[in-house]
Amino acid sequence: QAIGKFAGVANKVAEMDIRLETARLVLYKAAWLKKQGKHPLREAAIAKAYVSEACIQTCLDAIQIHGGYGYMTDYEIERELRDAISGKIYSGTTEIQKMIIAGLHGL
Repeated sequence: QAIGKFAGVANKVAEMDIRLETARLVLYKAAWLKKQGKHPLREAAIAKAYVSEACIQTCLDAIQIHGGYGYMTDYEIERELRDAISGKIYSGTTEIQKMIIAGLHGL
C-alpha cells in the first residue's frame, strides 16, 4: 500500500500544503504592497515570522513521515531542517518579528 494512503501521512501532507500556500499568500501580499509603493513593515514581519515557522514545521513533518531515513544525510531532509532553523534566526528572529507586529498595533 502506498504510504500516502495512510490517514496520518495524508493529513501531514495536507497540512504541509496548507502551510505552503499560506506562506506564499502572505509573502505575495507583502511584495504586492511594496510594488504599490507602500512600506509593508507589518506584512513583511508577518511573512518572515510565518514562513520561517512554517518551514521548520514542514521539515519536522517530512522527517517524521520518512522515519529513520529522515535523519540520514542521503535524503537531505535533515539538511533542510537545519537550513529552516537558520531562517528563523537570520534577518530578525521570530520573536523580534512578533515584537514589530505587536508594536504596530500599539502594544
